[in-house]
Formats: sequence, C-alpha cells, structure tokens
Amino acid sequence: MTTETLEKIYMRKLPELRRKRDVTRKEVAQGVGVTLGKYDKWKTGKVLPKAGDVDRLAEYYGISIDEMLEITPEESAAINRQIIADAEHLPPEQRKNVLKVMRDGHPELFPDVF
Repeated sequence: MTTETLEKIYMRKLPELRRKRDVTRKEVAQGVGVTLGKYDKWKTGKVLPKAGDVDRLAEYYGISIDEMLEITPEESAAINRQIIADAEHLPPEQRKNVLKVMRDGHPELFPDVF
C-alpha cells in the first residue's frame, strides 16, 4: 500500500467512522489518546498515524486493523505469509521474536506447530 493510498483511506475513513459513531473529533482524539491537532492531521492526510495509533483507532471503533485499512482477508493472508517469509532473513533472535508474534496472532498460519 502506498502512502498516497493510505492518506486517501484515512481522509475518507476517519470522518465516516466518526459520523457512524456520532462523536466529535475531540472525543475521538481523547479516546485514542492523541491531541485534536494530531487527529486533524490524520484526517486531512498531512500525517499518517503510526502503527500504535492505528491499533488504538481500530480498538476505539471496535473494528479490526484490516477493516480500518480496508484490507481484504486475501490481502491480509498474503501480507502475513510475506512477513513470515521475510523473517527467515533476520538474525536468529529477531526471527524468533517475529515468528512468535505471528504465531500468537495467527495460529492458522502455523498448522504444523499445533
């Protein structure tokens, strides 16, 4: 996903989610733990939320990160498989940590382990 694509998603998705929940920009910012100015920069596409911010936004709205980013299940599975494949090129300790996180979050990708 390109930066431009993500900017467009946030510029459309954030106001849409806010209207559906019938909350103010300030309420969303407080609920996510950021300033109103930071939230407004996301909404206008001036700045992209960091990974932790995306996680908190999705949690605030009660949706998955994939739904927040409009990623299909097929795209999500492909991304997860690529992360696992890329982990093979990391130093052993980092590889172990990445694979543990992936296994904990996506046990279906590791059928031979269970």
